[in-house]
Amino acid sequence: MTTHYHVSFSTPFGWLRPISNGQALIRLDWDQQPWEAATNPDDVSRETMAQLQSYFAGERQNFDLPLNPEGKSAAGRQWLKVMATIPYGETCSYKEYAIAAGKPGAARAAGSACASNPIPIIYPCHRVLKTDGSLGNYGGGSDLDPRHPDNLGRKAALLALESARR
Repeated sequence: MTTHYHVSFSTPFGWLRPISNGQALIRLDWDQQPWEAATNPDDVSRETMAQLQSYFAGERQNFDLPLNPEGKSAAGRQWLKVMATIPYGETCSYKEYAIAAGKPGAARAAGSACASNPIPIIYPCHRVLKTDGSLGNYGGGSDLDPRHPDNLGRKAALLALESARR
């Protein structure tokens, strides 16, 4: 059994909990309330927290962290790799994301890649929108439904944060 390390911290958009396997970030959880579990930090979870705090302060646009997204196949990792190339402060549609991934007819698969993203913000699924420019859905590391107003509010707030600091 692998030991997981994590630290929880408050952000302007709720509580975040970066989770590491001791070598890489594997997941980023997001909630409106703090978790009851005691923290068990390591260097990766602490560095993730520091970089995210810098991002929220408008001081960071890119992340430099070891990543090993939990539960992702090689194909899933490829979708995330492409997602990571969406520039800070910019958006694309699910269709454009699919085209960038070399799968021009796979807009639904692009949406699934966003929905199953275990490391939101760092893999910026919030930058992927519907073709008409509306938000679409957003899981964002939360246990809430991707259509839940709290999740969609976080997606909109992340886009506004990046737009204001471009």
